[in-house]
Amino acid sequence: MKVLVIQQKMIGDVLASSVICQVIKTAHPDWEMHYMIYPNCLAVVENSPFIDKIILFNPKEHKGLSQLISFGKKLRKDKYDIIIDAYGKWESMIPSYFSNAAMRIGFKKSYTSLFYTELVTPKKNVDGSAIYHRLQLAQPILKNNVAFVFPKIYISEQERIIAKTAINQKLNTSHPIVMISVLGSDASKSLPTQQMAETLDVMVSHNSKLQLLFNYIPSQITEAQTIYDACQPETKEKIIFDFYTKGLREFLAILEQCDALIGNEGGAVNMAKALGVKTFTVFSPWINKNSWNMLNDDEQHVAVHLQDYFPEIYGEKHPKKFKKQSLKMYPLLTIDRYKEPLKLFLNRI
Repeated sequence: MKVLVIQQKMIGDVLASSVICQVIKTAHPDWEMHYMIYPNCLAVVENSPFIDKIILFNPKEHKGLSQLISFGKKLRKDKYDIIIDAYGKWESMIPSYFSNAAMRIGFKKSYTSLFYTELVTPKKNVDGSAIYHRLQLAQPILKNNVAFVFPKIYISEQERIIAKTAINQKLNTSHPIVMISVLGSDASKSLPTQQMAETLDVMVSHNSKLQLLFNYIPSQITEAQTIYDACQPETKEKIIFDFYTKGLREFLAILEQCDALIGNEGGAVNMAKALGVKTFTVFSPWINKNSWNMLNDDEQHVAVHLQDYFPEIYGEKHPKKFKKQSLKMYPLLTIDRYKEPLKLFLNRI
């Protein structure tokens, strides 16, 4: 059997959807598993033993209805028996339909019965829904409830050697190394400057041997510098602000060598978990903690959310309803709320 899983973007979603390949390949090791993704997402699934072939989908080359239909017809040449569309957008539904695969699986929506032969209804109110719902897409094939698994990232030994060499040149490997997810993808997902600085100050005050690697993208350097400037002098001494990596694979290899990742919720947190690195995550007030807070055991992986401390603010409303208010709500999530669990987490690393 030949199976194509589609999850064009984003990096975190591509990592999450790789569990579909994992559970199917584990159950049927003789099946051929292909995975279609955007080129910029390749790093998180490279070297996976559960994926036989990665197909890179360039959106610029397949723009418009006619191009998507044409692309779908090209997929016919690969003669897929099954297509699983975890992305569920026009640019995946249309190629899926025109691929002529006998079984096409996707999520149930008002219009998707036109494109898929098997419809899956996402189960409501489940923890770790970001992974759980993707695993549901494998059920029509495996014919039973699929055990919950978390995706993994595979670093080669050569990548690992290069990362260790880079770390040895700049850091003291006998002291704890902590990757700091200093900023979220935007302001609504980032602890305000002063609160992040205070968090870092508490960490260094609690353990003066910590070495803090700032993780941010080039476009965020001004915001990262502002946070650095707001820290106490003792904290600044422990921050490595310019530990640059050339690409995502190099970053992942460095992250694997860290003792923990601490900071804003986002793709880096899930990458850390996929590498087996401990995490302490601060969720944005409008992000649903239950959806992405996988593997939380209050020891290896700890997460805090404003809703944990002020459930009355949310009531029965979903956190997404508070997106426009997130910047006004963040100040309530002061370091005093999560200082003690953070210190306990630091003790364990």
